[in-house]
Amino acid sequence: MIPIYESYEDYRPPHYVYPTIVKLLAGVPSQYLSGLRSVVLTNASAIGRGKTRRVAGKKYARSDCFGFYHPKTRGEQPWIEIVVDNIVAHWFNRGASRLLSAIPFVRDTVFARVLYHEVGHHIERIIGAPAPAGEAAAEAWYDRLRRLYFRKRYWYLRPFGHLAKLAIALTGRREVR
Repeated sequence: MIPIYESYEDYRPPHYVYPTIVKLLAGVPSQYLSGLRSVVLTNASAIGRGKTRRVAGKKYARSDCFGFYHPKTRGEQPWIEIVVDNIVAHWFNRGASRLLSAIPFVRDTVFARVLYHEVGHHIERIIGAPAPAGEAAAEAWYDRLRRLYFRKRYWYLRPFGHLAKLAIALTGRREVR
C-alpha cells in the first residue's frame, strides 16, 4: 500500500477524506502504483504561489488546482498531491451539496475524479498511454480506473448508472483543475 500523508496548513479536513483516499487507492491494481512514493493530502495555502505549466494552452494558479502529479526527479520518486480544501469547497460547500458528502458513493466519485486522474499521469509514465500523451492519457486512465473501482465496489448500483449520468450532466461540474 502506498503511504498517505496529511500536510495541512491551518486547515482541518472533513473526517471522511483520509478513509476515502485509502479505499480508492486500494481499488487500484498494485502494478499501476509501482514506483509511486506517496500520496499527500494538503490544502491550498500549503501549496504556495505560482502557476502550473501549460495545460491545454492555459496556465492555472497552483492554489486553485485540485491535484498534482510530481514526476520522478533526480533522487526523488514520483508522488501525488491532492488539494483537499479546493475539492471540498467546489463540490460540498453549497446548500444541498453539503448533504451529499454524507453519501459514500458521492464522496468516492468526487475524490476518484482527482486521484485517478493524477494516478493516470503516473501510469502513463510507467506503462504508456491508451490515448495521446498528457491530459488525454490521464483522462483515459482515469476512466479505466473509475470503471474498475465502481464495478467492483458498487456493483449493485449498476442499474442506476443512467440516472447518475443524468444527475452529473445536470450539475454541469465535470472539469478537473
